Amino acid sequence: MSENNSNKDINKENNTRKKREPFIVSIFKTLFTGRRAGDELSIMEEEQVQSPSKTIVKNFFKRKLTIIGLIGLLSVVGASLLVPVFIPIDLGFTDATMQNVRPSRNMMSVPSSMQGNTAMISSGSGWGVGVNQQGGLHIWGTLQTNDLRFLPPREIGNVVQVSAGVDHAVAVTEDGYIHAWGNRHLGITDVPDDIQGRVVWAEASQQFTVVLLDNGRVDAFGNSARMGANVLPALVSPLATIVAIETNTITAGVLSDEGILQIISPRQAVFSDIPDDIQGRIVDFALTDRNGAAILDDGTVRTWGLSIEDAFVVPDSVQGRAVSVQGGGSHFTVLLDNGTVVSWGSNYYGQINVPNLSNIVYISTDFGHNYAIDANGNIHTWGMSGFLFGSDQFGRDIFMRLWAAGRMSLTFGTVAVIVMGIVGILLGGLAGFYGKGVDMFIMRFAEVVSSLPFLPIAIILSWTIGNAVDQTMRMLFLMVILGLLTWPGLMRLTRGQILQAREAEYVTAARSLGVRERKIVSRHILPNVLSVIIVSLTLSLAGSMLTESGLSFVGFGIMEPTPSWGNMLTGSNSSTVLRDQWWRWIFPAAALVTTTLSINLIGDGLREAIDPRSRGRA
Repeated sequence: MSENNSNKDINKENNTRKKREPFIVSIFKTLFTGRRAGDELSIMEEEQVQSPSKTIVKNFFKRKLTIIGLIGLLSVVGASLLVPVFIPIDLGFTDATMQNVRPSRNMMSVPSSMQGNTAMISSGSGWGVGVNQQGGLHIWGTLQTNDLRFLPPREIGNVVQVSAGVDHAVAVTEDGYIHAWGNRHLGITDVPDDIQGRVVWAEASQQFTVVLLDNGRVDAFGNSARMGANVLPALVSPLATIVAIETNTITAGVLSDEGILQIISPRQAVFSDIPDDIQGRIVDFALTDRNGAAILDDGTVRTWGLSIEDAFVVPDSVQGRAVSVQGGGSHFTVLLDNGTVVSWGSNYYGQINVPNLSNIVYISTDFGHNYAIDANGNIHTWGMSGFLFGSDQFGRDIFMRLWAAGRMSLTFGTVAVIVMGIVGILLGGLAGFYGKGVDMFIMRFAEVVSSLPFLPIAIILSWTIGNAVDQTMRMLFLMVILGLLTWPGLMRLTRGQILQAREAEYVTAARSLGVRERKIVSRHILPNVLSVIIVSLTLSLAGSMLTESGLSFVGFGIMEPTPSWGNMLTGSNSSTVLRDQWWRWIFPAAALVTTTLSINLIGDGLREAIDPRSRGRA
């Protein structure tokens, strides 16, 4: 009786331990403490008989490297499957203003010294510049050029207005002088001497700056034909003066005190279709890269531009209440008469996700960035805050493309392994079980297939197919070919295992009982050799992924704009990228190495768990 009670206490203690330490906890304990699950088993548990599958699982999770590989593979696979679902990728998206931006999340990290002490803010491409109420300058964000760090000295006087272009900025002082700094290419920052002391307002664009002078006329400098009084819009009467100027990356517009708007850039045809019925009624306007918007004298907003898109449709909540409008790269932001803010247009960077704001007195919008200042001087931001993994040569988010590429690479590698597994297991099973003539034929056929080189065949087929089929279908076809050419190794492994298993006593017993040969193979032999086959398939998956990446790298696999780890590395095979833009190659390379290494570690763990003799144990 006492012994039974003792056994019950032991079982109760063991059950309590199991509840206290779930399976995943024991895995991490094995990984980080070096203590194996078997170390905590009682004598009674050690005496229990375990099934082979349970023993394999137990041995599998005893290796630290196996657990590391499993965690690495699950992390990559999980991210590749989930990230594209929650953050869909637009294959046609490019952004010339965000090319080769290094990893950061600080594009709108306004200095704390600006809070409650801001006069105005202007956004560049990934950065911002502001002036405080004492006329001092501040700059922040991911600067496109180091020259932006060299702010004009405080001795230039009190700054009253700033404006940011893509990679340069201008500041206007209270005595009418303008100072430009940043990218010096093509004379973008070369200010003409004859406008100094006469500047009232300035707007920086991508490669030029438009200024409003004290006589109500406009001028410009930078990489464009200089726009002086001789190009003043024809719609502006001689007695009218310019009261507002706005720019985007390609053009500029001016508004007269008569409410007439005109585009003055050499590329004015882009925005020349301003509705005639709003001329003479405009009180404020803004330009994106494709559309224009104007606030009329009754507080309504009208838009025009190249196409009907999200930025073209004005929300009903804006009409009749608009006070000020600002334009970004592909969206508009409006300040309403009750101090609230509304944004609409493209939302690729979350630039129209306006937080819950009230009592706003000032807004600033450019590119994908938004700033709002309330009556207490607090600064609120929303929109493009940065790229977690940086951007590529087309301004695309590497983080989003990395996981979309992972899904593509994993899919194609899996296809090749499935094809190889089906053919290899089927032919290996037939050769090993039936032997004689069947074995002879299959082995000779396997030798012929083994002599066929995959890479030259894949290149020839890829070149022959060309643009006849979709590139996804072409790559699937190549992966099927890869599976059809790499099955001989798996077939030989399967054949050898079945040759050994068919002489076992349990197979002899099944034959003596009259079990049909098909059932002997499917129910008795294959289950006993399947574990070894799984190990081989696991290791082959890593090789298939490397093959796909290699084909994409040399230009015969997945082509742009569809991402894969191979073609992401292809765009980084120059010395300039390797030296200066490390984020473009290190992340896809790390993902590929992590995945293949994790698969190999898992395969090694399976091999040791299935066959303890592989690591020298009896």
